Amino acid sequence: MDINKLYDLVETFFGYKANMLYLDTEKKEVACILYNAFLFKCNLDDRYGRFGAEIVFGIQEATITEFLGKRCSLNSDEKSIRDSLQIVDGYCRLRLPDKFLEAYNKAYFTN
Repeated sequence: MDINKLYDLVETFFGYKANMLYLDTEKKEVACILYNAFLFKCNLDDRYGRFGAEIVFGIQEATITEFLGKRCSLNSDEKSIRDSLQIVDGYCRLRLPDKFLEAYNKAYFTN
């Protein structure tokens, strides 16, 4: 998979849940804000053919790469990446209150 396809996959998978920020072809990194609450970055490593995903917090850019005991796949095929994005989405949804998710869906999904 190339970085442009990864960008398209992330954008399509998350849809209204993501505000896409950038595609860095040099770093082979894609970033977006999920649910107006989480900075999500993912990347590809061509040398080893691996996929990486993380949620970034704070100025020091502390990262979460394990999501409630689950790790994203390092495999860079489309199915593995989709499965990894599902892990990240599930984690984000659990961290946000139902009231917020309801308001978010109403504001962005129904419009």
